[in-house]
Amino acid sequence: MLTIGILSALGLLLLALKAGGRKTIGNDVFVDVLITMTLLICFYGTFSGMAAAMIGGLVASVTLFILKKTMVHEKLVITKKPVKFKMFKINFTRPSCEWKEIEPDWRKD
Repeated sequence: MLTIGILSALGLLLLALKAGGRKTIGNDVFVDVLITMTLLICFYGTFSGMAAAMIGGLVASVTLFILKKTMVHEKLVITKKPVKFKMFKINFTRPSCEWKEIEPDWRKD
């Protein structure tokens, strides 16, 4: 049960990291909930299956927490960009999304 939980969590985490890389680490809460829910659905039906899913979720959560504290990662940031209409003399802002690279705390000066 313990081995199955750990290996399945690390397998799903490896797939998430291969798909998103730094963006996966930056959105760790969403990825953590997604991995835990996937494991819960996969192991639904027995008590030992639920225990393996919870252990897998814990392993994924701890691993993502350590990666976020030690590695450079990217986070989606929404900023406001000014837009001007010369014809109507109107100024307004529109939202713009971009990925921002974030340094871990121990690397900051």
